[in-house]
Amino acid sequence: MSLVTRTVLLALLGLGLVAPTTAFADPPKAGKAAPAKGGKSKAPAVGAVDIELMVVHAKDGEAYVDPRLKSLEPHLEFLRYDRFEVLTAESSKLSGKPATFQVEGGRKVVVSVLSKDDKRVRLKVQMYKADKKLVDTTVSVNRGGTFVVAGPKFQGGMLLLPITADY
Repeated sequence: MSLVTRTVLLALLGLGLVAPTTAFADPPKAGKAAPAKGGKSKAPAVGAVDIELMVVHAKDGEAYVDPRLKSLEPHLEFLRYDRFEVLTAESSKLSGKPATFQVEGGRKVVVSVLSKDDKRVRLKVQMYKADKKLVDTTVSVNRGGTFVVAGPKFQGGMLLLPITADY
């Protein structure tokens, strides 16, 4: 793991934005099965996992937070930037094969489902620039939750990659 990757992951760990086995997560979206008493969800986890990856440009400038980032806004205030614009948002339904997302700056992100149950999904997230692996981590995300990979420098700021997993 490169020094830059370790620094980014340590910074994210310190901010509570990502952890090796857990991730900060938004509450489950309305309409999804909520856990019943005893910790069991009403609906079992079946089928594919819907992954959404947003590419956000964080930079200095006139203060602005894209409305699609409203649920992440409390976490963004810990970053030194005051402008957060969503550049792209892509979705993919994973049911066995990994999904590859193209990211600004000549990067790509590959997301694979390792396992899931009725509460959470374990994802392997890898980021590449050309053939060089920049990030390789595994996270556990609550059903309907979001975690953020951050750090690649981009046009006077940095990229944030909120990844949401739902099923």
